[in-house]
Amino acid sequence: MKRIMTIACLSVALAGCGEGSALNDTVKISVRESLVATCTTAASEQVPEGIQVDIDKVCGCAADKVMDGKSVSDLAANPPSPAEGMSKVQACLRELGPVKINAAA
Repeated sequence: MKRIMTIACLSVALAGCGEGSALNDTVKISVRESLVATCTTAASEQVPEGIQVDIDKVCGCAADKVMDGKSVSDLAANPPSPAEGMSKVQACLRELGPVKINAAA
């Protein structure tokens, strides 16, 4: 979460560079990578043994949904809350199909 806040603060400083600039694209990529990393770490600790789910795919989907239609300024002013992130993860799990269960586990 600290990483997200740092990126949000950085993006506020960079927001003056104009929307659509290469610098804003770089900041958005960094924010997305941070969201995916945070989600992946949290999710991997919560998936029960024997359950197969492509955490990277789910977290990438959720990060895209959180960021969809938002500018760097929007992301800086309103960083995603844990509840918003969780709702996006749940939506992605529904979209990506059923979770697989290993019978051997």
